[in-house]
Amino acid sequence: MSITARELAQAASTQVFTRNFRHLLPVPRALVRGPLMPGETRPKDTKPKDRVKFWNIVPGDYVRLRGDTQGTIHEVHKVNKISNRVVLKREMNRPGFVPDTQRTGISVPYSQCQLLVGRYEYPPEGESQQPQVKPVFASRLTMSKPYYYPKGGYWIWRRYAVNTTPRLPNYSESTHASIRIPWPKITKVTKPEPSSYDTTADAVNEITYTPPALPATLLSPAPRIPTEQEYITSLTKPSKASLPADAPVEVHLVKELSNPHGRAKKQARWQAFQARQKALLAEFVRAEYANLGGRTRREARAEATWKWRNQLQEERRAEMKRRWRNRGAEARQVRTAKRKARKAAKREQKLRNLVLEEAPNQVVPPSSKAATA
Repeated sequence: MSITARELAQAASTQVFTRNFRHLLPVPRALVRGPLMPGETRPKDTKPKDRVKFWNIVPGDYVRLRGDTQGTIHEVHKVNKISNRVVLKREMNRPGFVPDTQRTGISVPYSQCQLLVGRYEYPPEGESQQPQVKPVFASRLTMSKPYYYPKGGYWIWRRYAVNTTPRLPNYSESTHASIRIPWPKITKVTKPEPSSYDTTADAVNEITYTPPALPATLLSPAPRIPTEQEYITSLTKPSKASLPADAPVEVHLVKELSNPHGRAKKQARWQAFQARQKALLAEFVRAEYANLGGRTRREARAEATWKWRNQLQEERRAEMKRRWRNRGAEARQVRTAKRKARKAAKREQKLRNLVLEEAPNQVVPPSSKAATA
């Protein structure tokens, strides 16, 4: 078993909980090598033995990067468990920071992130008399024994910070205990109030159609569905129609509401076309067998097959001409012919009415002299 192409394409996820461990499966080399579509980036993966099974850094956590002298705090936007990468969302302690949900930061390795434990108050340093509030990061993490939560469909465990950077204000080797780090809370999506462009709940829940009553038992006869002509008559001449009030309307619109290009309908039309061709061939063969006229049955069948093929060709030509006429090609051809004839008549009329002024070096053709004489 290996990772599918869809799982590889959607590896960067915003889910907080771990639902399965399919990210530990190997990735087929064909998905990494390509071929790739124009503009598509080559997917990256890590060897299965180097992948993290239980992720303690999830979307919604706050981390800093190891080696960052400025100590910038970032929020985790996504995690890619196949490539062991963490996508950062935004900076938090930059002066004049304005949250922007559309901005996405860089992608960094999982091992480069230090999880934020919290902010703690430290005693004043130097000449300052005010206590300082500093962020504390976990330099070493541990976890409890994971267990599967069947109701939610995911795995649950607790994560603890064994060691922190910097040390806690009241740190002591004898009384030190691991600090539990809570999981980030998932904020519920708030639904805005419907505006004038939205459909209200009352309009959605309104009952606009009541289906007809069905028989109480299977032995009872099913109600008769009125024909399409009866329905049309009930609309044009209500006095002559005798339709029940609860008669369904949708059955008369089945052709208009159904998709004619569905696979089942295409197959049904093709099967009917093939059955008609076979029936037509059998009809020609029976007609030739009925009047052999000194021919053998083999010769009669060959002649019937020839007539059958000619008939199919004639029907095909007639069908193509019908389609050509229905799509407006015949009317367009007639309009083009009329326009060309009108244009030629105007040109001929202009040449007939053309009068040249008398000038030297003009020669009158003999044909024109004979015509004037």
